[in-house]
Amino acid sequence: MINLYMMKNFLLIILFVSIESISVAQALKVSVDKNSGKYSIISSLFSKSFTGNIASVLDNVQHRSNADAIGVYEENIFSWNHGKYVASIRNYKNYPIIIFTLSLPKGKTENDVLPKFPDFKNVPPLPNTFSYRNTCFAPPSFSLQQTSTPWLLFDDNKNSCVISPASNFIVAKMYGDGMNEIASSLNEDVKNLPAQFSHTTIMVIDNSIQKTWNEWGIALRKIYKRQLPANDAEPVLKYYGYWTDNGADYYYNYDSTKGYANTLLALRDYYKQENIPLGYMQMDSWWYEKSAFDENGNPIPSKNPKLPKGNWNQYGGLMQYKANTYLFPNGFKSFDEQLGLPMVTHNRWIDAASPYHEKYAISGFAGIDPNYWKEIMSYIHSANVICYEQDWLNVIYDKSPAMASDLSVGNAFTDGMANAAKDLNMTLQYCMAMPRFFLQGLKYNNLTNIRTSEDRFEPSKWKYFLFTSQLGYEIGAWPWCDVFKSHETGNMILSVLSSGPVGTGDAIGKENKENIYKACRPDRVIVKPDAPILPLDKDYIQLAKKEDKPILASTYTKHGNIITNYLFAFCEKKNINLNFSFVPKELNIHNNVIVYNPETQIVKELQPNDVYNDKLPDDKYAYYIIAPIINGIAFLGDKNKIAATGKKRIEDIEQTNGGLRIKILFAKNEKEITLLACSKNKLSLDVGNLGYDNLSNIYSINISKPENKDFVIINLVCKK
Repeated sequence: MINLYMMKNFLLIILFVSIESISVAQALKVSVDKNSGKYSIISSLFSKSFTGNIASVLDNVQHRSNADAIGVYEENIFSWNHGKYVASIRNYKNYPIIIFTLSLPKGKTENDVLPKFPDFKNVPPLPNTFSYRNTCFAPPSFSLQQTSTPWLLFDDNKNSCVISPASNFIVAKMYGDGMNEIASSLNEDVKNLPAQFSHTTIMVIDNSIQKTWNEWGIALRKIYKRQLPANDAEPVLKYYGYWTDNGADYYYNYDSTKGYANTLLALRDYYKQENIPLGYMQMDSWWYEKSAFDENGNPIPSKNPKLPKGNWNQYGGLMQYKANTYLFPNGFKSFDEQLGLPMVTHNRWIDAASPYHEKYAISGFAGIDPNYWKEIMSYIHSANVICYEQDWLNVIYDKSPAMASDLSVGNAFTDGMANAAKDLNMTLQYCMAMPRFFLQGLKYNNLTNIRTSEDRFEPSKWKYFLFTSQLGYEIGAWPWCDVFKSHETGNMILSVLSSGPVGTGDAIGKENKENIYKACRPDRVIVKPDAPILPLDKDYIQLAKKEDKPILASTYTKHGNIITNYLFAFCEKKNINLNFSFVPKELNIHNNVIVYNPETQIVKELQPNDVYNDKLPDDKYAYYIIAPIINGIAFLGDKNKIAATGKKRIEDIEQTNGGLRIKILFAKNEKEITLLACSKNKLSLDVGNLGYDNLSNIYSINISKPENKDFVIINLVCKK
């Protein structure tokens, strides 16, 4: 939290660090009128300013220059109502970012009015709006939701403004309709606030939707010292996994001749026998003790009536976070010792009848006692659980009224969870999170991934997944699409390109080994792009206008200045128009490229401003690798990997005099891989064997793993 009322009385020590760069489009200007109380944010991108009015003569107006975690800024500080309210507006010198702060030196009682700040009543004409809905998984909405969410406003030329809370996320709220008012404050239920309380809001304005999102996310991550984890930072991100949640074959289901534990052990054995990679296993809500009542207190039947009754087969709130003894007669730790894999464990809300109420402070459905979190984290940690999944976050918020009105409750819930996990070197996954929990995740570096799609990934959820992945990535967590079946190629492509977790839930013998190997190496390591696949700017515009067009999303792998792009195009079931186009420049490509469709093996050379036209096939999706042409060569990467030049396969690509030097990584048990390149000219190779298709100009490069190394460096030369 940025408390400017306190900060202005102290000398600030400025620390400059090397961090992600933020591009600058247009400088912003701030105007504050002492006599009228008007304040304005002015951008040359818009015909009008964003203007609000305190409607009071301003006191103690000050101007200063300083710096904080974001950078150097100019700041206007002022107060009104005899110092009851102190506000500031920071305008950053090198970035199109504004930070607003409202401070209450004496706090707030129930009878006090909390002003909205900023509260713009005059705004530029921005016809398109976007935010996230106040429900589970924070689905995208092309309207402005009045909740704790970022708002995106943009015109048809991609000029954009993102404004959101920058603190007090659990109780924060955006107000207005984007035309007559844009305002930031807290929930109406918040009645009392402590002395020296402050609330901050961030505003970013730039000439591209993606750029504006990126600048917004980077600035918030700087404020909270939030580090985006490496996309292989832990087993859940690094390895291919097996999931037992909703949509999986073994979700509240098992081979009745074996039992639950032995079914999963048999799957582990089968995968090992068939050389199917498996890096960890997720245990969903079936593994622990639950009540027989739903979140509204209504009785519910057994989850799977075909299997034995018991508190494991119930679908209510948490009773005790311990493995059910019917399923695990020798305990959870004993099962893990047999399994030999790290685990992810699921949890839900605390039931009203749970014995935890007698031991710990529980607010509604939320554990707010640090000792509660220490107990449950210690239990699962002893069984080699490396990631704790907190599900049903929307229900926990809705059924814990104090969380919406008391500053301390939401923080106690999420702080307790994060701190207890951190103390045991465990990571977190949020599931069914409202946008307020996404924003709250800025505080926790061990929140490594977050669900951005509803249960059971499938094409009807692709659009929502992509747009909500934007929010997850900006707050510093990798998106997780949820479980699917390994034969579903479209799901596998998007899951890999998310750069987050990848895991499937097939029953023994139903898996598609070929598709699994498109995602990962034999040693379980996923071959990923550098960043999650996200929508293009034009997707926002066409969906805001309800145009019947396919959606395009992209990501990339970057080796120095050599960038390989991956593009995924699809449409929803309701769409009739299957035709689409793109221009390489839309993907920030500024050199000639080869566009390659791995399914059809069709290649096409494009200049940056050329238009690529295509039509979706019957299954309504298409996938492309877009490789730069360097020294006459477009290197397309591993023939059998979705992220074909991902750094767990292609560690480095360097431009040489007349060609490319490529460093290739192997798993220890790999023998040979096939790479692809495209050139109109003859290529030569110093290691491996070359094949050539004269119809497509595609070269196949067969490389064998050396006996004493896990990598090979090859030199590919173009003979012009």
